[in-house]
Amino acid sequence: MASGKEVELIRTAIKDMHPYSPPLEGRSDGGYLLLDFNERITPPHPLVLEAVRKYATEGNYQIYPEYGDLNNVLADYAGVDQKEVIATNGSDQAIDITFRLFVEKGDKVIMPIPTFAMLGQSGQIQGSEFISPPYKGENLDFPYAEVLDSIRPGVKLVVVCNPNNPTGTFLAKDKLETIVKKANKIRAGVLVDEAYYESAKEIEPDISAVDLIPLYDNLVVTRSLSKGMGTAALRTGYALAQKQVIENLNKIRGPYDVNMPAGLAMRTLKYQEVRQDMKDYSNEVMTKSKPRLEEFYREQGISYVPSIAPFHLLRDVSGLYDYLRKRDIGQPILTRPRSDPSGTVRVTIGPSKYAEIYMSAVKAFKELAA
Repeated sequence: MASGKEVELIRTAIKDMHPYSPPLEGRSDGGYLLLDFNERITPPHPLVLEAVRKYATEGNYQIYPEYGDLNNVLADYAGVDQKEVIATNGSDQAIDITFRLFVEKGDKVIMPIPTFAMLGQSGQIQGSEFISPPYKGENLDFPYAEVLDSIRPGVKLVVVCNPNNPTGTFLAKDKLETIVKKANKIRAGVLVDEAYYESAKEIEPDISAVDLIPLYDNLVVTRSLSKGMGTAALRTGYALAQKQVIENLNKIRGPYDVNMPAGLAMRTLKYQEVRQDMKDYSNEVMTKSKPRLEEFYREQGISYVPSIAPFHLLRDVSGLYDYLRKRDIGQPILTRPRSDPSGTVRVTIGPSKYAEIYMSAVKAFKELAA
């Protein structure tokens, strides 16, 4: 047990925190269909695998990473200048360095809740004071009026997860720009987390805030390639902002924070086949599996939150998580029970084949409960 003197060494903001400890262990070797962490269900494109495999067998592990044309590749993919992008160790690091850029101890941060846990984690590390209007109504809509009203002197950062995790709901571009514009007037930053961009754009093509970057120097957009590319294990992400903002983010991110396999995986975005593979995956999930699942939920009388993300938040499904995890007929399935909102379960949407497996299991659960 730590002594009082040892505890005194630790910053108060850190002592008061709880670690973000998602239930990860034992998932990959339990034979589960993994619908709990919004990962891509299928492996990455072969060109991604080959790039990583080649480094695994031939790479110079003793040498620090060299990134080559990575910035140019990411910039071309995102539609920005190569000086407006920074590669990161997953979008988690992109979020972390953005908080560290804008926020000091005691600064106010507007962050609607519930939302992605790492956003709050990064804010707590900096000693933020949160203003947290809740998502509201039956459909858990973004609290636009409340956020806009809260943008006042003393606020240093506004956080918008778009689409939001775990609700799957989103904020329209015109309203987002109004928030960015008002925040800019008081010189507050705006962090827009677009981790589910590839999937969301299949439903809302104009959802991204990237085209606002040339207009506003207080905007940072963070993205992940873990989901669409299927490289969660490598930690692949990036941030987008105006050139001078990226220059300052580079002061915070370490020079070698992105490992070589992750960098090589991201560089395969130069290949049209990889981009098409990501689009094909997102298209099947969002335009085939998602509508079929929503029809199924209505048929089964299961309440869900309307979503433009590759997951659904289900209400009033007590016992479903345990039934799917422990089922002894067919493949067991992992979903993500949530306490925010209370009594909900978040379920990743997979391609049609996997959606059918999941629906069959849920139907058996409903029949058992009837």
